[in-house]
Amino acid sequence: MWSKRLLITGAIVLGISIAVLASVWPSWVATLDPDENHLLKLEGGENDTVNLSTDSSYLMFRLDNGAHNCTIIEDGIGTEVTIGSPTFLQSDREGVDGDWYYAVGAFIPDESGSHDIQNNGEDVLWIVDEMELANHSDSAYITGACIGIMLGVCMLPIAFGLWMGAKRGASKTGLVMQTPGGDMIPISAAGGAAQQRVPTTDEIWRSVHGGEVIDLTIHQQPIEQAPAPFADRPDRGGGMARVVDEIETVEETSTQDDDDAPDDEERSWKTWDEG
Repeated sequence: MWSKRLLITGAIVLGISIAVLASVWPSWVATLDPDENHLLKLEGGENDTVNLSTDSSYLMFRLDNGAHNCTIIEDGIGTEVTIGSPTFLQSDREGVDGDWYYAVGAFIPDESGSHDIQNNGEDVLWIVDEMELANHSDSAYITGACIGIMLGVCMLPIAFGLWMGAKRGASKTGLVMQTPGGDMIPISAAGGAAQQRVPTTDEIWRSVHGGEVIDLTIHQQPIEQAPAPFADRPDRGGGMARVVDEIETVEETSTQDDDDAPDDEERSWKTWDEG
């Protein structure tokens, strides 16, 4: 049944994705740590020169959630780079040591080349190259694991619902038989009647190999009821009164015969005695 296979596949995808995410997560946290992986680190009041590319975007981090207090000058033409606010996806990060690094600025240079960066604040400023993080080896595993988890979470309830629906449908059909190809063939009585008999070997073979639906209905012939053994049986309407009349007639006749019997005997004796 394909719904059951989909359910098993979803569980396997979800399990593998969680295992992959758990295995690479510690190293990924270290990769996201600005103090462990950064393009430039400036102490308060320091400045430095670094090469920037228009093909990448850059994030600024500090240990306090304040202003960036940074100036970036393009050395070639002397123009200042505009520093904007981080987006929703450019969020704060937790370091390996448990410290939080707050994203205070984001920018993309107008020109590729050497840039002079001045930290006007009093605390440390980290500048991180986002493209470098995207090209990191752990990034592919993290992306694949997240997609697998979302896919598995979506597949499981859908597959479970389809499987339960198919299971309820199979229970309504009655007996089912699985063919060599994996298809389920119903074995039910015709017209929704209750199953009453066991299919024969020939019927099972035709059902498995020929797709024939087995009819388990037993066609019973009507049986005539035997007449009731008593006179007052319900199939003889009006017979009770007639039987009672016959019985009374017999009793009256028997009584009259008994009354006439002594007279006949007396006449017969006298006739014999008188000769």
